Amino acid sequence: MTGHRRSDAHDDVLATLVAGAVEAADTLLATGGGQVLVRQVAARLTANAVAAHGHLPAGLDTAGDPDGPCSLLAAPGGTDQPARAAAVTAAAITVSQCDEGLRESRGHPGLHAYAAALAAAEAEDRSLRVFLRALAVGWEVGARLGLLLGAPRPGVHPHGGWGVGAAAAAAGTVAGQDAAGLAATVNLALTVALAGPEADTRRGHAAHYLLPALGTANGLTVARLADAGFPATGPVLPHLGRTVHQGSTDRPVDAALLPRPLLPDIYFKPVGVCAHTLTAWTVARAMTRDLTADEVAAVTVHTYAGAALLAERRPAGRLARQFSIPWVVACGLLGTDPGAPDGPDDRRAHAARLAERVTVRHDPGLDQGYPAGRPAVVEVTTHGGARLTGRARFHHGDREDPMTADDLAAVDAALLRTPGVPAGAAELLYGLARAPGATRLRDLTALVRGGAPNPNGGPPPVPAGAGPSGRKDTTTW
Repeated sequence: MTGHRRSDAHDDVLATLVAGAVEAADTLLATGGGQVLVRQVAARLTANAVAAHGHLPAGLDTAGDPDGPCSLLAAPGGTDQPARAAAVTAAAITVSQCDEGLRESRGHPGLHAYAAALAAAEAEDRSLRVFLRALAVGWEVGARLGLLLGAPRPGVHPHGGWGVGAAAAAAGTVAGQDAAGLAATVNLALTVALAGPEADTRRGHAAHYLLPALGTANGLTVARLADAGFPATGPVLPHLGRTVHQGSTDRPVDAALLPRPLLPDIYFKPVGVCAHTLTAWTVARAMTRDLTADEVAAVTVHTYAGAALLAERRPAGRLARQFSIPWVVACGLLGTDPGAPDGPDDRRAHAARLAERVTVRHDPGLDQGYPAGRPAVVEVTTHGGARLTGRARFHHGDREDPMTADDLAAVDAALLRTPGVPAGAAELLYGLARAPGATRLRDLTALVRGGAPNPNGGPPPVPAGAGPSGRKDTTTW
């Protein structure tokens, strides 16, 4: 980029980033394994969204029009407002917190790309194939933006920030924009990127859900405006680098600009909590082989700076518990689900008492271990005076310890056992995994929202079998 003015250099970076993301998505979807992976992402995020049915904050859970073309998934009916559908779905995914991410991007490209792709594809009555490609492109764009921009400034939560670009890329893909058009759309969408406080999340404030909801809705809305001819704008990445993120985009991050797919580096969560808590939970679970929870007198968790913020011993409500290392470690020692909705009072009270004995400490020596991993050292002292120590850098579901297809399906199935999940959710997930790409997306989502029967007699049969083959076959995937 020698010889370019600064603004031109940033313009070129974003164009290269988006072009690489589109190429990466198409490369991935040209293989059977890649198609399976994108479908697994879709299934996991769908399971998260429908598991929030009955658990959304007030105002997001209002019923829609049964005949509206865009599914709300976590609320009754549908809507003719794609931005509303995208907002509700994105918020719903963060209610369950059992989603996906890319460690190095420090965020969750899937929740923004998925919610925007779903709403846009349903609004335009597009096929499953179009939806899956939009999800893949949006995911790749978001992941690369996170890599390029680096860590958010202290106190800033990543939801709704560069994820606006992921949502815009997904919706723009549904609209048929080419790579150059997507780059202009993403750039425009980043002018309305959010920079919400992460403290709301740790404290369990429902305002947390507005970040993914409004960020995703903004990205989809901007994509639709751009497709209608709304004028492009100047480079935005320098502004985000200065105001929202700690780093600078003056020196491009090579991994953000390559056409190699990043989606195979995805992590999936085994339980519905913040990923920063998962390595401590992993250690606690392993420790139950050598002691019972009743033997535990005190626990100290040593971890890196970002995770050390999640130290609340008395989290108020489900969201705060999902972002509390003491709570998650206590549940790990007890063998209970730390991300579940409010359950029996006696079980919750037992975990609360144990969480009071957990101390979280920042170990500066572990700071360099993130985002290459999420290092945690857990020390337990028993009532008898014995000391046990365990450590972990990764959790089951990280790319270094990936889940099998059966593992992923088991977590999805557990999400579908959440009280309030609508009938037909299991059939929807099965369709996302197996249905031919030419299937109308609305025919699948109708399974969970009581949509009117289609003229062909309802959702098409979904074939059984081993799934997509290893060759590119765009008539089926």
